[in-house]
Amino acid sequence: MTQAQFKALLIETLFRPRDAARALMGFGLPQKILWMALVLMSVLNAIVYSVSLRLSPPTDPTAVTIMPPAFHSPLLFTLFLFGALAITVFALFWVGRSLGGKARMEDVLVLICWLQVLRLILQMAVAVLVLTVPSAAVLLIFLSSIWGIYILIGFVDTAHRYDNMLKSAGVIVLSIAAMAVGLTILLSFIGVAAMGGA
Repeated sequence: MTQAQFKALLIETLFRPRDAARALMGFGLPQKILWMALVLMSVLNAIVYSVSLRLSPPTDPTAVTIMPPAFHSPLLFTLFLFGALAITVFALFWVGRSLGGKARMEDVLVLICWLQVLRLILQMAVAVLVLTVPSAAVLLIFLSSIWGIYILIGFVDTAHRYDNMLKSAGVIVLSIAAMAVGLTILLSFIGVAAMGGA
């Protein structure tokens, strides 16, 4: 993918998420490559998160102590992030399929991988703004959260061939419920691992 194609896909994702989803699924990437890409994005996002935390630590010292163990170690955070993304992929796939969706695992994987690319870009932009214009960083986080939901609904709708944004939103809500259970279990395992390594 050239730089011009990357920029075009990025703009399309922001303003025409369904078209972007179709383009991404059209790449026809195999599952093995996509899982490797998800691991890579987990590592890169964890690195940016760790660097950002060191460059601009929380103003309240107690905020660090109440953070889950996974957020203290770059390695544990990488494992947590990959686990969370894997749970997201399976939840969106199985919940969507159970409601009549037609997505393949590859479809959901490529879309989640691309969303992590966007997340990485966002994290780097926020890291710069926090150091220069903190108020702009807060605004960017808020706007990107709202816009991210819009993009995710469009992606899910296209992947499962619903042509029904409300149904796709319902899939996301049910998936979040399933993910909450999975993440609770994942955090408990990571917490045990962190205490064992202490």
